[in-house]
Amino acid sequence: MCKDAIVFHNKPKGVTLEAGVEYSICTCGRSKNGAFCDGSHEGSGCSPKKLTVEKTKPYQICLCKSSGNFPFCDGTHSIYKDDEIGKGVK
Repeated sequence: MCKDAIVFHNKPKGVTLEAGVEYSICTCGRSKNGAFCDGSHEGSGCSPKKLTVEKTKPYQICLCKSSGNFPFCDGTHSIYKDDEIGKGVK
């Protein structure tokens, strides 16, 4: 995980990912939608995580940037309160 990441949200984002497509997942917490990289990491010390899934289906993408199963949600977001959104990850 990126030590310079910030908490985008304290809930995951449900997205349908297509099998065989390479996605760039935001690791910094600064992208506009939180899940996919839009280049907002520039200068943060973070880089996007490349991801390709084997099955087309809905996935829960981690927006707290702290999941032990990143980029997928593992429930770690529950450690963050609403006032910690936009602040550094623990």
